[in-house]
Order: sequence, then structure tokens, then C-alpha cells
Amino acid sequence: MKISALQLSNSRTQDAIESYIKTAVDAKVRVILFGEYLLNPFFKDLEMGRGKKIDALERIKRETDGILKLSAQYNIVMVAPVFEVIRDKIYKTIFIVNKGKALSYRAQKLMPYAHWNEEKFFANTLPKHPKTPPIFNVGGFKFAAVFGYELHFDDFWLKLKAEGVDCVLLPTASTFDSSLRWRSIIKMRAFLNSCYILRANRIGQYQDSPTQTLWNFYGDSLFVSPNGEIIDCLGDREELLIVEVDKKYLKEIKDCWRFR
Repeated sequence: MKISALQLSNSRTQDAIESYIKTAVDAKVRVILFGEYLLNPFFKDLEMGRGKKIDALERIKRETDGILKLSAQYNIVMVAPVFEVIRDKIYKTIFIVNKGKALSYRAQKLMPYAHWNEEKFFANTLPKHPKTPPIFNVGGFKFAAVFGYELHFDDFWLKLKAEGVDCVLLPTASTFDSSLRWRSIIKMRAFLNSCYILRANRIGQYQDSPTQTLWNFYGDSLFVSPNGEIIDCLGDREELLIVEVDKKYLKEIKDCWRFR
């Protein structure tokens, strides 16, 4: 069964995004994954007050509604990190969208660092002990989606292993000089959990106002096998990654290593 990861910057229009969705549908892809901060602005632009808050919230609502409308048009499951606006609060959420209807998952871990403080910006409730992320079935495979930061916490992976998840969808917005570290962690998680991992990382840049530092979102979206090997990956440009999950191979790896 074919699945895909869309690697774009958040400067692309909905028409451009729709053209990639059409390409995926024509290729008989069943699931398409978007990177973090692709459909909505990078949160630090809002944090720094670039644009009036009311205008920003209206824009976010339009962008989030846009993915629901696209889903109603195309027969493909879309896994899309979005900003969920309720009253004047913003939540960091993943929408799992099919035929115009969305199952939502709010991030349970957010970065708390001085230069990247999602925990302070978003209104998400952050439980001490995370709950199991939503699991959904497509084509006989069990899928789950977790945010990039959540990759680092064992609690999530113990739950996903217990549920027998076959493929974890990992939207990220990785930057700085972190590509080798991310590759190592993703390969380790895939191997120890005997599951596929599909990562969609965004591209583009962000200019940090206080320090004038340029942040480069470097892409490197990739697909890792249950044996901990990178099967395919993208570079640092706008691309669509189309890969296949294989039930027979997955069973062979489970039977071989017996980690699950």
C-alpha cells in the first residue's frame, strides 16, 4: 500500500498543496502526511506579534478549514498538523482527515525552551502521563500520528507498541544542525518497535528577530523500515515522497526480532 509525505514550506498556496494531493491520488496513495507548521504560520511569527491577532486568528481558521474542504474532494486520508482555534485560544493539533471529517489529536508534549517555547504559546493541556494517540486503520495497517517533539518520550512508544501500531506518522519542523540526530532517533524507534516510520519535515526559513539568526528548515523527510533502515528520503527542496508499506515484510521483521 502506498503512503506519502509532503515536504513544503508554509509559503505555498492552497492551490499548490492541492496539486500535490492530486498527484498522490493519481498514484493511488492512501495516506498523505504534512509537516509541522506547513498549513499555518510558524508560531514564533505570531508570538512576535507579526500581524494583528484578530487577523491572524481568522487566517488560521481559513487555513484549517481549507484542509477539510480538500479532504471532501479527494479520496485520501490526510494527516495534517494544524492550529485549532477555540475562542481566542490556539491549540497545536493533528487532524486525521477523511472525506471532510476530522479526528483531532492535541499535542501532549510541547517544547519548553527559551528560544522555542511552544509550551508557553499554545493552550494545550499537558498531562504528566500522556494518553495513547489516536490509532486508525487504512488498508489493513494500523497507523498512529505523533508530533516531532513527542518522538523523544518513551511513554508514547510503549503505548504504540502495546497497541500493535504498524506505521507511525511523524510530522516535524526540524531546523539548526540536527539532521543526523533526528535520523538516529527515528531509526532506533522504528527498529525497537518493529514498525515503519514516515517523517514529513518542512522546508523554508525563519528570521529570528532578537538575534537576527536565520533558521533553516532543512527537509530530509524520510521513510524508515521496521528493521531500522532508511528506505527512501528527500533532500532540501519541495518534493512529494511516495513509498510503500508491506504487510509480509512487517510480519517477517516482527517474527525475526520478537520485540513485539
